[in-house]
Amino acid sequence: MNSLEEIFFTLIRSAMWGNTPVLPRNVSEEEWNSIYAISKEQTVSGIMLDAVAKLPNEQKPEIKLRMQWIMLQKVIEAQNKKMNNALTCIVDELKKKSLNPYLLKGQGIALNYPTPNHRICGDIDIYFTANDLDKAIEHFTAQGCTIEGDLDDAHCETEYKGFKLEIHKKSATFYTKKLQKRYNEIIASIVGSAQTRVEIDGCEIAVLPPLANALQLLSHMLRHIIFAGLGLRQVCDWVLFVHKHQKEIDKELFIKYAKELQLWETYKVATAIATDYLGLPKEYALCEISRKDTKMAKKAFCLIMTHGNFGQYGEHSYATTRFEYIKSYLWKVKNCIRFHRLAKSETISYPIWQLHSITKKI
Repeated sequence: MNSLEEIFFTLIRSAMWGNTPVLPRNVSEEEWNSIYAISKEQTVSGIMLDAVAKLPNEQKPEIKLRMQWIMLQKVIEAQNKKMNNALTCIVDELKKKSLNPYLLKGQGIALNYPTPNHRICGDIDIYFTANDLDKAIEHFTAQGCTIEGDLDDAHCETEYKGFKLEIHKKSATFYTKKLQKRYNEIIASIVGSAQTRVEIDGCEIAVLPPLANALQLLSHMLRHIIFAGLGLRQVCDWVLFVHKHQKEIDKELFIKYAKELQLWETYKVATAIATDYLGLPKEYALCEISRKDTKMAKKAFCLIMTHGNFGQYGEHSYATTRFEYIKSYLWKVKNCIRFHRLAKSETISYPIWQLHSITKKI
């Protein structure tokens, strides 16, 4: 890490763990502007301000930037409040139809943060078991929602109260059929034997049990590493989830499933980033992190810092012309080669799937 990144991660760790940051040196106004810009690119500006607020007055950024940051945090709080309202409305509607949606990621994971409403929210992701899925689609269609997308690909989606609502028939997507089948079997067995609920704005909402949630979060990280770029907020989510829920997870079963699903190497990469950069105590690691793991983690960390949240600031993230589609595809193929060790089946299957998808678009 360079000097500016060291300060940035000092603040991130403070925000995540709720302690007072100790900066290694004073920060110039220009550097504060850069830190603010990075926090926006990484979608962690809301939680970062909580750390900045704890600094001694003489170390805080200029008042103009602070006010800009505070206003952004207020917008994030309002957006979270609006999303929670939309989410509880969806769940209440579906419960009246005797349907049981599972909330994935998002607002459920935000509950692990010191101040949940300061985590930037994205889409609403809900997962249905096979028995409920068709009825749920019928419900949203009857409400006048336009359903788009392919459930067999990843999910279908619609708009609800100003938010993108993603409807999943599988809680994670694998590009290798054998892995997808095994993942579905594992999640079904876990969900069938345990019920976990969280409370959001007075509404009880089902979430995946901790073991299933851990596998889902890891699979989501793997997917983004190999085809777009890992997001810092995504790793923060993982760190705080592990810190809060690891004791609730059968470790031997988790390791067994993670290895079966080719997620074990991703676990080691996530753990290396978590302990080296984000302050997760090393005793939370379920295995020794080797030099090879650390080297792979640095590659993933480089993706985070170079291309921003989910790689959306990289050239590969957008394409409108035939040339741009081909250029983006070649970058993703190269990235699959770079991270082939993480999941050999997936890094072979994804380029094939992506080529088919791009061919249809072109």
